[in-house]
Amino acid sequence: MKRLLGVALVISGLVLPATLIDSAAAASKSLIFITAPSHRVFKGLFIDDQLAFDLSTDGSIGSLLYGKKSSNIQWAVDPALVEEVIDMSDGYKLIDGTEGAGQDVAKEFLLRLSTLAAVGRIDAMVYGNPSRYWVGRLTPHERNYILAASEKRLALLLKTNVGAPTNYVNVNYFSLPQSTVIILKDDYKTIENSAVYMDPLVLDNFRLSLTRLFNPQMSSTTRSTLLEDFDGEILKLRNSIRLAPGRFTITSASQKLPITIINDFPNVAKVKLAINSLNEKVLVGNIDGVEVAGKSKVQVLVPVKVLTSGSSGLNISIINPKGGQIGDSQIYSLSLKVISPIATWITTAAAVTLFVAALLQSLRRIRRRRSHE
Repeated sequence: MKRLLGVALVISGLVLPATLIDSAAAASKSLIFITAPSHRVFKGLFIDDQLAFDLSTDGSIGSLLYGKKSSNIQWAVDPALVEEVIDMSDGYKLIDGTEGAGQDVAKEFLLRLSTLAAVGRIDAMVYGNPSRYWVGRLTPHERNYILAASEKRLALLLKTNVGAPTNYVNVNYFSLPQSTVIILKDDYKTIENSAVYMDPLVLDNFRLSLTRLFNPQMSSTTRSTLLEDFDGEILKLRNSIRLAPGRFTITSASQKLPITIINDFPNVAKVKLAINSLNEKVLVGNIDGVEVAGKSKVQVLVPVKVLTSGSSGLNISIINPKGGQIGDSQIYSLSLKVISPIATWITTAAAVTLFVAALLQSLRRIRRRRSHE
């Protein structure tokens, strides 16, 4: 945090050992961290109503704000938590369809936060309070971005300036299943490759929502629920620019195949098609400089040359301007019902040879008859 740390650090009611406090931070003020693992899926439903209890005046979070003399305390607040509390304050539902019970306590909590922020008692924590280890391991380009985005997000939520985080509270490794690591890496790659087409606010939401999954205090059950939900949203993102499926029958040696590209993003998407033949029966090249208007589709004619009849296919991928692949590749089956130029030449040559042989045979017969006469 930009302000010096005080004598004790508290995270959701837990006092950190003095050994974790920067030795240069021997100041008179205590710094209390207001944070909790996420309770909400990407689209806003809450997985449980635990947060309503935690925010109350005697709850694990609310007790850190209420009933304390604020003159010697600085609060560092997790913007991810504030987002969830704001969502609660408007009325909310749980994933089982029941109404949440924390609307009033959420309003009171936000009022207390706003009062403290107005007098400069609020700093921003890193969004979602993630492990610095996993941020660096799984999203290596995000570390500095998350620090800046956390301050911006909290200031926007509280409608006032707040202190900026300069580092991560959680710095160490904690165990994640290898299957989870693979999913998180793939999801981050999708966000990276789609970023050029996304609205900045939507992009921020995806990047920060991934960050909150690295919170060490989150239970494995909650993380699995949130990861499954987030991965579903990433799947939709991955398919926001996609190829329409199809199969083709080719009846001539040179033909142009209509390939449809669909763009669900609101903005124009500039892409190219990386195209590979599945065997040597077909020759084809890449297609550059394709533009697809927002919320629309376009048909691209892909020229192919057929060398021989049979079966083949095209493996086509959409590539963004930075060389990253968008979505999954699409395979188009090809039925090749055409006599290639080589085959035609061979057939013609064989026919000419047979004709010449037949002509020579006829001439020999005529000569024999004449010789017998």
